[in-house]
Amino acid sequence: MKQRIIIFFILLFFANSLYAQVTVEYFGGAERVSGSCALLQTDETSVIIDCGTFYEENKLPADNKTVDKQLINAEYLILTHAHVDHSGRIPLLVSKGFNGKIYLTKATKDILLELFSKGWNYDDVEQNYFWSKKQRTNCQKKHQGTTTLHWYKTCLNAISNTETSNNKETLSDLNKRYNINFKLCKKCLKKQLDLFIKQLKTVDYNQEIKLSKNTSFYLVDAGHIPGSASVFIKVKDNYLKKILFSGDLGNNYSRLLNKKPSAPEADFIFMENTYGATDRKTSQKDYDIFQAEIYKALSHNEIVWIPALSLNRTQKILFELKLAQNKGLIPEDVPVFSLSPTSNDITNLYEKEIKNPSAQKWFNPEIYKQGSLLPKNYILKKQKIYPKPSIIISASGMMDKGISNSLIKHLLPMRDVNVFLVSYASPQTPAGKLKKNAKKIGKIPVNATVKSFDIFSDHPDIYDRVSWLTPANKNSKIFLVHGDKVNYVPTKTFLNGKGFKDVFEMPANKKLILDN
Repeated sequence: MKQRIIIFFILLFFANSLYAQVTVEYFGGAERVSGSCALLQTDETSVIIDCGTFYEENKLPADNKTVDKQLINAEYLILTHAHVDHSGRIPLLVSKGFNGKIYLTKATKDILLELFSKGWNYDDVEQNYFWSKKQRTNCQKKHQGTTTLHWYKTCLNAISNTETSNNKETLSDLNKRYNINFKLCKKCLKKQLDLFIKQLKTVDYNQEIKLSKNTSFYLVDAGHIPGSASVFIKVKDNYLKKILFSGDLGNNYSRLLNKKPSAPEADFIFMENTYGATDRKTSQKDYDIFQAEIYKALSHNEIVWIPALSLNRTQKILFELKLAQNKGLIPEDVPVFSLSPTSNDITNLYEKEIKNPSAQKWFNPEIYKQGSLLPKNYILKKQKIYPKPSIIISASGMMDKGISNSLIKHLLPMRDVNVFLVSYASPQTPAGKLKKNAKKIGKIPVNATVKSFDIFSDHPDIYDRVSWLTPANKNSKIFLVHGDKVNYVPTKTFLNGKGFKDVFEMPANKKLILDN
């Protein structure tokens, strides 16, 4: 009898080893570009890789207001970088009850906290809000001003005649219900941020972190923006599985960052496919073309308007203008207006890092030698009328929000304005329409000259991604993520032609069992 019991437990042990599974499921960023969010599960632990916001063209009605229960119950989150399509739903995830550790690089943490401290991406977080009825009615009567939303009781005593939301509502819900602008209380945001900070755990590149007895990970520089990382996870069950999540990769053309290292050898690679099989045909000479076009416009006494993403794109542009000034292509007395508060806050963060002699981590050594990204005559104040010649930098890069959107009616009708598009733009956004030579944006005529420049992209083309892969990766199973379905077949065909035979499209919301 005793022998039978021993045999039973031996068989049970081997059965568990045999059937132990490692699974990956994508809750965003599969079969579409935005909303990046993957869940890796083993028999010991569960790990989220990114939790991003969906862009408008990729979005279903409830996408940015919901997160799956499996994500809420996960033990860990590893964040590849701070761009909104990878980090934007983290406030929502935490508000729903996720209390696990969040691993990220120091640069990503600094950027993320800067953005979240301004209420960035809290629009769709449900809270039991309260506010001043007097402030709200004044805003409605005057059709201007903002009403402050509070949610921590410490603010309650300072407000007389309060109103509250009838149930859990979001900032965007209340804006629609009352048809006024609400803003989040800075004190409440700070309290929320103080709690959030406790979940953040910074790690260096190539620093191995143990998540459970048989699961560990380390981060590899992805070369995309400061602090960006690919995630390499090792899981030992019935055999050692090596799993690589590329995150968003850089393209090695950035003036700011070091070149990314090659991909580690892995059994399974989840690789971004943002631009499919596109060959951008970009080179360092494209910077010279950009500078020459700036010089041409300014020499004709015209305005150059550059709508750009707040994070990293604006800072790349500022540094390029500085280099052009150093060459004498831009006179130092030509004003450079940087108008977006979030962009300027990120720029200040970059400047702080550059001026820190003990840092030397975010950028390539040349940037630290320069001592600053900023051109001469750098101005943050908005103007009623912009002088000619001048340079205006604004967000968003798609021109659908923020200061860029407000400038459309003023600048697009002018013939002596040059619009330089330097960011990705969804087709239905104003910038996307301008890229297709639209003659009007809504009812506003387009008389300005419009030009596009791909050299400032933070993403790789197909050749950059193939150069990131190594001969050892030809034995890997490669799953394409962070890309539209139409881009799958051309990329698969291209990679097959380069010797990467096992290439698949990662399905959305379907659990994939990782097995050789």
